[in-house]
Amino acid sequence: MDNKSNGKLLALAAGGALLMGSLFFGLSFITGYEVPAPNISAILTPLKSFGGWIALICFASLVIMGLGKMSARINDKWFLSFPLTIIIIVAAMFGSVWLLPNGLVGRTESGRTTLKDGTYIRSVDEWTAFLAKPVYSPNVPLAPPGFDFNGAKALWEQRCNKCHTQASTMDVLRTKYKKTGKIDIIVTRMLQQPGSGITPEDGAIIMKYLNEKL
Repeated sequence: MDNKSNGKLLALAAGGALLMGSLFFGLSFITGYEVPAPNISAILTPLKSFGGWIALICFASLVIMGLGKMSARINDKWFLSFPLTIIIIVAAMFGSVWLLPNGLVGRTESGRTTLKDGTYIRSVDEWTAFLAKPVYSPNVPLAPPGFDFNGAKALWEQRCNKCHTQASTMDVLRTKYKKTGKIDIIVTRMLQQPGSGITPEDGAIIMKYLNEKL
């Protein structure tokens, strides 16, 4: 293609990106998008996300274009440079996301996973440490001194095994309810089921066990 055709393609790509960004930005508010923490900008967050995707697409396009031009010029002298270039590109991408988890330019305000308090999780080690922290449901009071956790566990197994086994619900208990601090929601829902046999007193005991020992 000539330079004029290339210019038209670039203008089309830029216009398409601008239109897509506008739609992306508008839909983020129409769909009820909310930032995960109050100290994060509701305007810049979707724009940064879209900018990251555009940068990734542009980088991939440049790599493909470069490899295409190189493949057209391959001869005996270029035979070794072609695979070496691919290795260098892959190594650079690997290093940007693994060797430097904070980014090529160091730690920035943005992160990979945003917590509700506005802090970020940027590595596997930080994520593992976060998951290891105890999570208590805010609506479940902590057990008093001398609370019989063994008896509470037996009560939980006796009452809740009537309709299903604990093994069949353990994953959802640990993730959907325990990790989100909503143990009281699932216990209340179960004791309201007809024929469950779970009294409000039983429910309070089971909540304390699941909240602190699950």
